Order: sequence, then structure tokens, then C-alpha cells
Amino acid sequence: MSLFEIKSKTGRIGRIAAIDVGSNSTHMLVVEINAAGGFQVIENLKEQTRLAADIDDRLMLDANALVKMTAVLKRMKDVAEKHKAIVRCIATHPLREARNGVEFASRLSARSGVSVEIVSGQEEARLVSLGVRAGLPIHDKSSLIVDVGGGSAEIVLCQWDEVRFATSLKLGAVRLTQKFLRNDPFTQEDLVSLEEYVLSRLEPVTLELKRFGFDLAVGSSGTIKALKALAIGISGGESPSSYHGTVLSRDELQEVSALLFRNRSIQERRMLPRMDSKRADIIVAGAMVLKVLADLAEVSSYTLSTTALREGILVDTLARESQWLRGDSKDIRWQSVREFGQRLRIDEPHAFHITTLTMALFDSLTQTNERLPQWRELLRCAAYLHECGKFLNVSGFHKHAHYLVRNSSLMGFSQRELEIVAALVRFHRKRTPRVDEDCLENMDKSDQACVGKLSTLLRLAVSLDRGRLGRVRRVKLSSARAGKMVLSVFVGVDADPGVELYELNCEKSPFEKAFDTTLEVRLEEVSA
Repeated sequence: MSLFEIKSKTGRIGRIAAIDVGSNSTHMLVVEINAAGGFQVIENLKEQTRLAADIDDRLMLDANALVKMTAVLKRMKDVAEKHKAIVRCIATHPLREARNGVEFASRLSARSGVSVEIVSGQEEARLVSLGVRAGLPIHDKSSLIVDVGGGSAEIVLCQWDEVRFATSLKLGAVRLTQKFLRNDPFTQEDLVSLEEYVLSRLEPVTLELKRFGFDLAVGSSGTIKALKALAIGISGGESPSSYHGTVLSRDELQEVSALLFRNRSIQERRMLPRMDSKRADIIVAGAMVLKVLADLAEVSSYTLSTTALREGILVDTLARESQWLRGDSKDIRWQSVREFGQRLRIDEPHAFHITTLTMALFDSLTQTNERLPQWRELLRCAAYLHECGKFLNVSGFHKHAHYLVRNSSLMGFSQRELEIVAALVRFHRKRTPRVDEDCLENMDKSDQACVGKLSTLLRLAVSLDRGRLGRVRRVKLSSARAGKMVLSVFVGVDADPGVELYELNCEKSPFEKAFDTTLEVRLEEVSA
């Protein structure tokens, strides 16, 4: 059910439960959306799951991790259902890092009943920036946003409310602790090695940050909150009712970092004033990342944000419901697709015509009661990008397009969605997909089946503009009777669509097989 179909007499539009499966913990935020598009938190859950620590030396997540995460997501799902909330679950660094991450997510989804999306590092960075900008009045400022998580650190630079630079680095607090600070207590050599490693990873990034410039820096996540609490504890000040919007100065950061670096055992750090005992083991690594970045990028202070990834998921989900499904050109996903296609110098007039024909086929098909998933936007992207592989080579360009899309960093897309768009592009020409395709191995059977069906719509659309002259103005599919469908092809007066009809005849068979029907083509003239 769509979010905007859930309405009540109170003006409430709906409820969303945003779940973030991270390296250190799993969080869920349940909110109520009001008619103005704002939201109010009604439930906030957190479980210390330490999923990054479950990745073994072979970069695999084991059965114990699956059992643990299944139990956690089931509990969260029960809470979400109690509130009648739509659930959206995002998995970040640990599932990106694990070699069996896709399989793990698939099994976790099946066992818990919660659909788990793996997002790229850049997409995680974008979602973090959305969450931060939703909670702080920084829309008119050039802002550096830093989120040090358990497995990765997201660094985003926003100007005029748009993302100008975004990256995800393997500088998470849990990850760095496991790599450099395994000894308890750690040694001076351990600390030096950690600092040198962080420096080497941040130096190239800070060159980009200085090129853009920024007015203020924002730090989100539990790491910077723990550092601010420690700074207040050292000074003897009172803890604020909320850390949101408070400031950690560079001097405070230097002081608390030096204190943490001197207290080398976990037990010593737990004794520090207002130290979060659950973070005592990983806080040193997190402090090092923020300190080194502040030194390199000349950050005078960090403004704290308690809104980040989960709030970004909420904002993004609202945008998808209110903009993307209506094809709003302001939507970040469509913007990123357009920019990607333009960089690859696609033939845009042809791409738009194919997109229009494909969407007409999809929309008329769904009206015939075919039980297709609502993948309209993914098919739309594939239609627009179907020729992008020609940027590399005209020969076999559908395979090149698959590679480019699958390995892109298109904003707003989960890893699963990119796989689907890439597969649709791959099979828009030449042979149809087989059951043992390598490029479909990460998809479940229902996704594979839908790719098989929807790719035939794209094949039909492409055949109908083979001459690239726009002879076919529009198309419509309709059901004649059980086992028979009619494709009405509308052409301009005096147009000769001979090439298009020949190509269409070649593509009828895949469609007929996919939909278990026969297809009759009817040619009609239109004056405009």
C-alpha cells in the first residue's frame, strides 16, 4: 500500500519505520507523517548488534549472525506493525563488505519478513546528508557533513542544498579498532600506525573539500556525541537536554583526544567522566578520524546533529512517494540518471522517445490486470539508459551498458535496484535471459521473473524506433481475450514504418513467451 493511501480524519498521512542495519548497532525510528510533510517520532529503538565484528577473515557473515539479526528485525517489525507503519530497512557497510552480503540480506529478508536493502557508500553518504539537513537549519550554507559509523565514515559537502561531493571511506570506529587497536591496552606504536593510516585516507579527500570550501562542519552519529559528553565531563559542565545543535570546538576535540590517547586500556576509558561505557572500546579510533579531518581541513568546530541516516531514510521515502512515482523531474534519482546519461553522451531525443513508448506499454499492460510489481521507475531508468554502453563501444553495447549501470553510484538507488536496472538494460536486445545468467545470480526468483517480463516491453519499444525518426507516435496494449493481446501502433500520416514493423515482428516472440499470450499488431494513423 502506498504511504499516501494511508490517511485518517486527523490529517495524519501515515507512519514510517526506518531501520538502519549498521556495523555497530541496528536502529529503528518510527515516525508519524503529518499533512505538511513533517514528522513526529513515536518510537526509537536501538540494539547493539556489532555486525562488523561478525565478519570473519574470509569476509563472510556466518549463520550465528543471521540468527541474531533475524531476531532483532523480527522484534522491530512487531513494533512497526503495532504502529501500523510502513517499514524501510537499509543495510550499510557490513553487508557491503561481506562477500556473502547479498545472500545474507536475501536470507535475512526471508526469515525476518523485513525487506533489507543494501546501499552503496555514496548512497549512504547522501542519505546521511538528507537526515542532517532535515534537522539543522543549514540549507543556505556550504556545509561539510561527517558521520563516523562502525564500519565506514561518510563525508559529504553540500552547497545550496545540493550534494557537491560525497564519499564513503573505510574509516569506521569498529573497523579501525579491529585493525589497529586490538591490544588492550594498546601501545604507542598502535596509535601511530592508526594515525598514519587515517592520514593517508583523508588527505586526498581534504584536497577536494578545500577546492569547494565550506562555511561550517557538522558531525553526526554516536561518536561525536560521546566526545562532546566527555568534553563537558572534563570541564565539569552540565549535560544539555539534547546534544542536537551543540558545538564541539577544535580545542575541545584536541583535549578529549589527548585524554583518550593517554588512557590506553578500555577499563581506564570507562572511568572517564560521562564516558559511554558501550563505546569505550571504539571511541579512540572514532576520535582519531574526527581529529585528523579537523586538522587537515582546518575545521574550527563541529556542530552536532542527532539526525542522520535514519532521518535521511524517512526524507528519501517521502520523496519517493510524493515525487518519484509521479515522475517529478526534481527527484534526486531521476536527476542522477539524467546526469549519468548526459555524461555518457547518450542520444537524448531517442532515449526520451524510447522511455515514452516503454512507459505507455507498461501503463497499458498494468491496466489489463497483469500482476506486475510496481517497478515503473526502474523500467523508466533502463529505457532512458539503454544505449549508454555505446560510450565504450558500439559493439555489444548492451553488455557495456550493464557494466556501467551496475557499477555506477546513481543517487537514490539501493544495490538491488541498480542490479535490476542493469539487467533490464542488458536484455533489451539480442538474446533473452536464461535461468543461469551470472548477472541475475544475486536476485531472488521473483525479481528474475520480473526482469524477464519487463525487458520484453523495453525490447518492443526499442524496435518501434529503429529508424530513429519518430515514425511511431504512441502505442497501447490491450487484452482482446484470454491468451490474446493487441498492440496498437499509432504512426504519422504518410509515415512508412516498414523498418519498425519488421523489427517489432522479431521481438513479438519474447513478449508472447514471457506473458503466455499471442500478440496481434494493429497499425493506426494519427494526424498529430
